[in-house]
Amino acid sequence: MPEPIEVRPARSEDLEMVAEVLVEGFRDKFRAAFGRHLERAGRVTARILALEAPRGLPGLYVAELDGRVAGTIALRRWNDPEPSPFRVLGILLGELGLWGGLRLVLYMSLLDQPAGRYEVYISDVAVAAPLRRRGVGRAMLTYAEEMARRWNLHALVLDVSAENRAAIRLYRQLGYREERTRSSFLTRWLLGEERWLRMRKDLLP
Repeated sequence: MPEPIEVRPARSEDLEMVAEVLVEGFRDKFRAAFGRHLERAGRVTARILALEAPRGLPGLYVAELDGRVAGTIALRRWNDPEPSPFRVLGILLGELGLWGGLRLVLYMSLLDQPAGRYEVYISDVAVAAPLRRRGVGRAMLTYAEEMARRWNLHALVLDVSAENRAAIRLYRQLGYREERTRSSFLTRWLLGEERWLRMRKDLLP
């Protein structure tokens, strides 16, 4: 019998593993952003995530499987507070220096998209490599839908690279539709990916 997948709010003790899963899942993007400092990506990511620990890590969730963090997902509403940009910048400058820190701020800004007033914005969906193809991503997205309904919001939205065919296939299976396509020559130059799909799942009342 397959082990059950539990999706729950993240805790402080999860953050190192969450950072590891994120770096592993988005290695190409982290490599582009961190350059020769890729080995620092996990530590930097964990430190930035920890800024929200005093408030209980709102919006950050993990999936557990086989007794370990198997995946992570972030959910954001339009009025959720963001970590202090000055504290984030302080971490980046301390870890990467002036130019490295400013470059990473630019990369982060390219991937950050706003949430609509009645939407839940999904980001940072990643599954640990050894535990893929076991339903972890599907379980986290199902949980996201449950949270959206609990918050009385009307839709789930996310952005995904047009080249990420496996993710797009999963989103379509779960009822998401392509809302629009955007092209960014800046992300093509910096991240090697130009076309991004905004996908949406409307929730019935």
